[in-house]
Formats: sequence, C-alpha cells, structure tokens
Amino acid sequence: MDRLILTLATLAFCGGGYLLMARGWRSRLRRQAGIVAPAVSDGTARVLMDWVPGLYVGTTAAGDWLDRIAVHQLSDRATGEICLAEDGVHVLRDGLPEVFVPRSDLRAVSVERSLAGKIVSTGMLVLTWQLGDRELATAFRADDPTAHERFRTALGEVSA
Repeated sequence: MDRLILTLATLAFCGGGYLLMARGWRSRLRRQAGIVAPAVSDGTARVLMDWVPGLYVGTTAAGDWLDRIAVHQLSDRATGEICLAEDGVHVLRDGLPEVFVPRSDLRAVSVERSLAGKIVSTGMLVLTWQLGDRELATAFRADDPTAHERFRTALGEVSA
C-alpha cells in the first residue's frame, strides 16, 4: 500500500511539473504573438555556397541565449541543411518550414560555442538578424565543423 501511494504521488508530481511547463510555453507563445513571420524566399536565387548538413539549433532573442523564440516554430530543433544564396541564408529543416534570413536583414555572423541551451565544443554558426522590430540569433551546427568558418567568411564577403 505504501508503494502504491508513493508511486501515485510521484506520478502526480511529474504530471504537475509537465502541466506547469506546458503553461509556461503557452504563455511564451502569447507574449511573442506580435513577432512577424519570417520572410519566404522565392527560390530563384543562385546558390553561392552549397548545402551543408547539420543541426538547426534554434532561434533566440539576440543577446539572450536562453530566450527562445517560440512562435513560427523558430525554436524547434531539427536536422537539416544550410546554404548561402544571393538572396540570403536558407536553412531547410526536416519536417519543419524553411528558415530564410534575407541578406538585407543580416546583422552579424559568428562562430559561437553556445546558444539556446546547447553548448558544443566544435562551435556553431550564429546568424544575428533583424525580424521586424526584433533582433534574433539563429544557430546551426554543421556536421563538418570547418563549414562554420567557411560560411562566416563567405557571409562576410557577401555583406561587404
């Protein structure tokens, strides 16, 4: 009988924690409802740097790597590919909409070790860009870590 009570109490505690997390996420979605949807590419731009496979880590508010952007599925991690085209950076995510960062909205490019609660020793490509009135940071960790520096260099040349 004691085990049954302890088991039910543990299940109730875990269920309550889950409900509180879901409530917090819905609250975040409400607070971020005013963020405009990202631009969509017309798909006709010439590719400058070919597709590189890796992991889309997520998008946060620039300067606050723990403040995930939940709207428009920008916080959802997914495997995918990134490429640089004449019109900007394209991130194709498996099972999720493409994240497109127009060249005109790009503010900075760097290789960082952490973003959105993920810390990696090989680093990840971080794009700082403008979406409406918000400055965001989007991270992508390529399967080949040398691609981060190649993208950073290429993006520096494109934006110059």
